[in-house]
Amino acid sequence: MIKEPIDKILELDHQYIYQEQKETINFVLNTLDISKIAFVGGVADYLNLRQYYQMPVNDLDIIFENEEDLEPIKDQSDLQKFRCSFYQNDKVKEVFVSEYFVNERRVHIDYFKRNFGPIRLTKSPLLGTIVYHASFEEMKKFHNNQIPLLTSKNMGEKYEWKRLYKHSRKASLYNNIEFLKEKNSL
Repeated sequence: MIKEPIDKILELDHQYIYQEQKETINFVLNTLDISKIAFVGGVADYLNLRQYYQMPVNDLDIIFENEEDLEPIKDQSDLQKFRCSFYQNDKVKEVFVSEYFVNERRVHIDYFKRNFGPIRLTKSPLLGTIVYHASFEEMKKFHNNQIPLLTSKNMGEKYEWKRLYKHSRKASLYNNIEFLKEKNSL
């Protein structure tokens, strides 16, 4: 967990999380049992890196263990199940998707069913609420592992340079922080 004062963290959250995303995050936090979900993807990156970089939050990626944990969201939004076209491996085959509309803008939310056991989770404050999220080490490993999987050679017709760039950029941010910590520069 970050050792920053809570007022500094709230200031960073206010500055770097767009209003639509704030409202969407609050909707999720107020609707779901936060002890049964964890943030991954961009929110986890933001929580892990906010004290080092300006890391905006766009869409929300959430993991859960039991489908019934999503029931409260099903009652309030159009939750649909899809075959997962990216990040499909032995752990992720399907994704539940919902959209939350704020100020005529859409915030996309993906929910992935995962076993929390092998995932390194940690807790951090997000908009004043303590939440579970994928740890620094977990997200660093994820981004570094995605780079070779997302090349044009491996992806063929599904290749998206933006997706490869995103993971390359985030991997380099995590790697840079780790390097600076090893050199006692942080």
